[in-house]
Amino acid sequence: MTRRTAPARHVPEPDLLKRLRRAVQMSGLTADISSKSASAQAILVTSRVAQTAIDHLHALNPAAGERLLEELRSLADPEAFELVTQGRGYIFFHVAHFLHEFGKHHAGLPDARSFCVGVGKAGGGLQIKPETDILSLVRLLITALPADDDRRNFGLLIQTLAPLMLDKVFTTRRFHLDALPEGQDRLRIALRYADPDRVKTSLKGLGLEGDVGTFFLNSALQIQGTIQLGLDTFTQEAQNGIEMGVLIEDRDRKAQEEIERTCSCAWTVAWRPDIRLRRLLDPEEVLAQVRTIYETLHKRDLEYFQERVKTLEMRVQALEEGDQFHDLIGKSPQMRQIYRLIQQVAPSDLSVLIRGESGAGKELVAMAIHQSSARRECPFVAVNCAALPETLLESELFGHEKGAFTGADRAKPGRFEMADGGTLFLDEVGDIPLTTQVKLLRVLEAKAFERVGGTQTVSADVRILGATHRDLEDLIARGLFREDLYFRLNVLPVHLPPLREHREDIPLLAHAFLRRIALRSGRDVRGLSRGAIERLTTHPWPGNIRELQNVLERAVAVYAKGPTLTESDIAQALGVQGRQAPAPPLSLRQQRVLDAIRRAKAGCTVEDLLSLVASAERAGGTSRRTLQNDLRKLSVLGHVTYHKQGSARRYVATSR
Repeated sequence: MTRRTAPARHVPEPDLLKRLRRAVQMSGLTADISSKSASAQAILVTSRVAQTAIDHLHALNPAAGERLLEELRSLADPEAFELVTQGRGYIFFHVAHFLHEFGKHHAGLPDARSFCVGVGKAGGGLQIKPETDILSLVRLLITALPADDDRRNFGLLIQTLAPLMLDKVFTTRRFHLDALPEGQDRLRIALRYADPDRVKTSLKGLGLEGDVGTFFLNSALQIQGTIQLGLDTFTQEAQNGIEMGVLIEDRDRKAQEEIERTCSCAWTVAWRPDIRLRRLLDPEEVLAQVRTIYETLHKRDLEYFQERVKTLEMRVQALEEGDQFHDLIGKSPQMRQIYRLIQQVAPSDLSVLIRGESGAGKELVAMAIHQSSARRECPFVAVNCAALPETLLESELFGHEKGAFTGADRAKPGRFEMADGGTLFLDEVGDIPLTTQVKLLRVLEAKAFERVGGTQTVSADVRILGATHRDLEDLIARGLFREDLYFRLNVLPVHLPPLREHREDIPLLAHAFLRRIALRSGRDVRGLSRGAIERLTTHPWPGNIRELQNVLERAVAVYAKGPTLTESDIAQALGVQGRQAPAPPLSLRQQRVLDAIRRAKAGCTVEDLLSLVASAERAGGTSRRTLQNDLRKLSVLGHVTYHKQGSARRYVATSR
């Protein structure tokens, strides 16, 4: 029967669901079975909980199911996500409850308990889908039992299988279940935490110690529903022959609060004397069950371990054996954490906000996220929002139609259109004017926009990565940055540490930059002396990695006397930046170029400077090649820096 999807609800999420989401964000998902004894992980449960939650929520409300899938994807690295949702991964106990509470709230049904419809008679929580090998083994076991005493066999089956199935779901045995006979046709099932204080302690670090009772109640609902499903599966006419007493979900609120307070509950299972177990009567069916067990235990294991080895080999090659991750360089704990974080956020299409000081490498992080994502074959388009005035920024982002403004002699697509299918990197989002922020927010929400001077709506499938060195929270408080745009961008935050916080990476970075400089300049500079390394690692680097690169370029171009940079070479290069005393003098023409750049707040391209210098000199101007040589010298000496704007470079004066 087709289930009708109820209208989406806009009810604020309950506090428990919010606390669970924060806890999941703190700890994430895990696929590391070897660490399941760690107290901080509380109780580990099999990945079948995640699979059931996603499938069931998809059936009730496809949009909510997709949202849950995306949330899980954003909380795990690709390997863990794959194992948790498709394979044999393990997830934390509080993650299971996040799935349960998310499903209850977002299923779109008027009765929250309806989320459990179809889970046996009892309902209650996320029912664990029985694994095919377990089902086949139980069916074979029942078939082997004598058929003349099912009244007794049924009781023995519950006593034997109920604790085993509990251990299958909650692998660290934090629950204790007793199934005690009360006569020939009745069992009393009692459930409790094996050690409530231990569970509370293990959840304390996640801020969930006050929810231990709620966790127990949800788990009891889930366990009761799973037991009921098993009884229905393995007996004939179970609906008429088995009674479960008063179900936990049917008890009044006072009784449920007592369960939460004591972290224990009990119920009775009673059956008719003429109950009959489901046996396999066809020999071919018996053989089919045996084949199922064989294929499941062997083929599945083989595929799992092959995929596991493949994944681990890729991760080892990327993270363990080298000092580089895409274009990022470093093997310090801080950088390895950044690499892991990139792997976690890359598979999702959610927005990422990269925070860090100027020159720390935010654009390289954005490129690594793009290259690690499913959009890697599509365009990566970068825009420096601080380098363009408001009018040009809108045209650059959204494009313009012919005649939209003076000089618009043809239509031009914007960066959103150019990045369609790929990734758009908005550098220095903290410098976007408020009027442009409003238009950008609409694009993020609707995935559509109009070109400047146009009326036709254009759609673009783009993932947004933002970056800033500014304190956005302070800008929001001062009314300079929209809070709603902040929340849209800051879905997945990444904080990039300054260079001074991972100094052990400086030698690796320095040697990598030297190789690039030597290749580009043709200079035979191959190494750094011990004194040079010490000088580099003790410098405070307020300009971070960009400053390090500029210092090395200056040292090679101006001070290097041999194939190895000495401490004196580095000291002089650092002195140029710090005191400007050792800098070679500038020619009059070079000084004019520098003055023109300093007067331009948004910086200058070569085309801008050709006209500016020509008007200043009043005589013939300067050739393009001469101007480019002057700019190269000004950059090496630390007077100017530049960033790419399309195929051109925009030069900006450094601080005096």
